[in-house]
Amino acid sequence: MLVIDLKKPVLPFVLAGISFVYLIIFLWFLPGFLNWGINLYAGLLLAPFICDLNRGQFSLRYLIPAVITIVLAICIPVKTLFFIALLFATLLLIENSLGKLSEAFLFLLFLLSPVFKYLISIVDFPIRLWLTTKVTELLNTIGVHATALGNIIELEKHSFAVDPACAGLNMLVISLIICLFLLVYHQKQTDKQLPFILVGGLFFLTIGLNICSNFFRILLLVLFKSMPGTVFHNAIGLICLSIYVILPLIFISKVIIRRFSRVKQISIQSRSGSYNIRFPLLHITLMALLIFIARNIVKADQLTPINNQIQLAGFKKKQLETGISKFENNEALIYIKPAAFYVPGHDPKLCWTGSGYDFNNIKKEKVANTEIYTAILSKGTDRIYAAWWFDNGTVKSIDQLFWRWTGAMGSKLFYLVNVNANNRKDLHHQVVQLLENQYYLTGKP
Repeated sequence: MLVIDLKKPVLPFVLAGISFVYLIIFLWFLPGFLNWGINLYAGLLLAPFICDLNRGQFSLRYLIPAVITIVLAICIPVKTLFFIALLFATLLLIENSLGKLSEAFLFLLFLLSPVFKYLISIVDFPIRLWLTTKVTELLNTIGVHATALGNIIELEKHSFAVDPACAGLNMLVISLIICLFLLVYHQKQTDKQLPFILVGGLFFLTIGLNICSNFFRILLLVLFKSMPGTVFHNAIGLICLSIYVILPLIFISKVIIRRFSRVKQISIQSRSGSYNIRFPLLHITLMALLIFIARNIVKADQLTPINNQIQLAGFKKKQLETGISKFENNEALIYIKPAAFYVPGHDPKLCWTGSGYDFNNIKKEKVANTEIYTAILSKGTDRIYAAWWFDNGTVKSIDQLFWRWTGAMGSKLFYLVNVNANNRKDLHHQVVQLLENQYYLTGKP
């Protein structure tokens, strides 16, 4: 490692200069990137308690992640990769100049970031449909007749939608923040530290407990016919969170810390005096690369090539600036959007919700031996029947992990195919036509 031979009085100014640049980038970039809400505020409130700096105990453990993500961000200059690269570079600067941070703080930064929300959104639909099915099966087992229609549970004259809030996307982050709080609390009480891999294991356990909590939450809401917006509805959510997440975590985290944690290492280096930057050339280089990336960030859609060859017989085509191909006739409205494996947010719900529509009856259906998603979009008295899946001309799938992995392994570009019609008959007809057509993505009708 090449080290600049600078006099020690200069080094604190180098550290301050790089820190100032990172601060400016954060202030410029984060306000429009983070998801401001109760989860973020709760995390920021607890951050000073969760963040533990071991002064004088320096580390280069974030060097490889910082270099890898910066290289990726140069190749794919999108906001998400830039954020991850900036985060790792900042953590490297802190741990290489001030002291080693606790693993719990890294997990806190991760779950407060949009990256975590993006990863959870990948499995959002499957979890919601699974919860709907399992709750309905249990209700019928105990003699309560209920019917599952996608993400809707129908009981007598009542309908209960298992929406993202009920699937735990809101409470999940709070649960994980509580997990980190308990973990840090027990570590400080025992003056021990849990290995990184066990902290991750406790995270996965918390996610499992949260799914269990939401299962019983939905079950109780249906049994007691408690509708959204009522005090009882919110009370059931808090009670389930306490019984199935918080109480188990209090006990489990305490046991894990006592049995598997190790004595916290204390640096023999002096903890007094001024802070100095180590390997200044390294940090100056990383800072310069981050500035270069920040000046060249583009929208993810701009990195995906526009396919002007897509044609559908009997449809009028309009090519949108976002790369989406719009096809329209008297029976259906079809959107075909390029879906690179690294791009988040490939879900027609995002676009339609932005136009004022509500998604209802989201479910999986098998059409022409292919599993697809279907839903009913509603706005006032207007009803649109929708279907969507991902297609690269050979592979058709609704499994987010599968099609993204297939795309990352070098297959042909996938497209999100979204078919919309005014009635189920027209929708089914158009879906069958596309699923049985292997060539429409290559320009053949």
